[in-house]
Amino acid sequence: MDIPRVVIAGTSSKVGKTMISIGLMRLLVSRGYKVQPYKVGPDFIDPGFHHLATGRYSRNLDSFMLSRQAILETFVRNFKGADIAIIEGKTGLYDSSDAINEKGSVAEVSKILKAPVVLVANVERLNRTAAAIMLGYKLFDPDVRLEGAILNRVGSERHAGKVKKAVEKLAGIRVLGVVPRKKVKMPYRHLGLVTAYEREDMDELLDSIAEIVEKHVDVDAILEIAEKAPPLDAVLDESEPEKKKHVRIGVFRDQVFSFYYQDNLDELSKYAELVFLNSLEDKKLPDVDALYIGGGFPEVYANELEKNKKLRGEIYEFCQSGKPVYAECGGLMYLGESLETSEGEFEMVGFLPLKTKMYEKFQAQGYSIYRASKPCIIARRNQKIVGHEFHYSKPTLTGKADFAFRVERGFGIDGGRDGIMKENTIGCYIHVHFLSDRSIARRFVKKAKKK
Repeated sequence: MDIPRVVIAGTSSKVGKTMISIGLMRLLVSRGYKVQPYKVGPDFIDPGFHHLATGRYSRNLDSFMLSRQAILETFVRNFKGADIAIIEGKTGLYDSSDAINEKGSVAEVSKILKAPVVLVANVERLNRTAAAIMLGYKLFDPDVRLEGAILNRVGSERHAGKVKKAVEKLAGIRVLGVVPRKKVKMPYRHLGLVTAYEREDMDELLDSIAEIVEKHVDVDAILEIAEKAPPLDAVLDESEPEKKKHVRIGVFRDQVFSFYYQDNLDELSKYAELVFLNSLEDKKLPDVDALYIGGGFPEVYANELEKNKKLRGEIYEFCQSGKPVYAECGGLMYLGESLETSEGEFEMVGFLPLKTKMYEKFQAQGYSIYRASKPCIIARRNQKIVGHEFHYSKPTLTGKADFAFRVERGFGIDGGRDGIMKENTIGCYIHVHFLSDRSIARRFVKKAKKK
């Protein structure tokens, strides 16, 4: 199976790989290409930019949460109708779930996909040393198809010439672009970039980044590298999906709650109709059988969420009715009693017995492994759940709490437990990818059907 593809990786975080990736995507779209974007790792923000740059939903490829087959399947299935795949990496090329094993790294995913890699490096205040750094990346794992480099944040034409010459002559790596520093400033917040939902000038931003890539990167060379990617052997599951069970699931997807893996929504939509809701604008719930509230930034919109008292009351009554409600991270915070930020303390839905407070430093970060200590709406007893946590909030329990999961790796709500339950509502800090275990989506829909 021939799929033109390339991984845009980085030597570390914040070296410019997102800028290069979305600029390349946007530029290729302007040239008439149908670009399918992907993101390595558990990221929700960058895929939003990918979607706006290409018009196609980005897919997460994560070798800690997903099997090799699941990665290949979502990669191939979602490429249909596209001309080229642009795969943005995460953190550093070889950074993984631990210090030794490659599991979860961009390098591992690139090998699963047999995809060539273009490495973005910050060479600010470097020249010959850049060659030593890049040579290390080249030699560390010879099975990684490192085909070129983009050198970011050069200070002058003289600096650009020196560092390019050093990397090509001393490290033997083809330089595909040299980008001056301070060309564009990407907007950051505590969890990464400001979400695409919040940018009103997105078209202008994407076009300006595309112009930078066109001017400073050899895009034709990258296209040539992508076209030479070897064929992939992937077997798709072509079995007929189950017929939808006349189940309607309400999904809050707006500027507050935007952290969803698109594959999660697609998996649910195999069995149910998804009804998208807005936590700030909607005043009442539609006729749905279950609710799914993802992560996001409720702390940024805490005042607005508090003001929408009518909707909060509707959600409380829905939870109280015993219909299934699944909430992750920001959704968990929203279902609690209050949320404290630097602006004050704000009332939330009030159904789950906890209050959350925002801190300046993250309270949990990294991959997580849970074990279901009791059955719940997404897991059977003793089922393993894998996912990712990243949050700056910390909860305080305000009453007796029942938990679904025992934490084997990660932090959860109190360091040892996660998945606080009440009626058929469950709130977790972990973000779960439904392709890690397809029974999760099926079980959730089945519980909704019963009600």
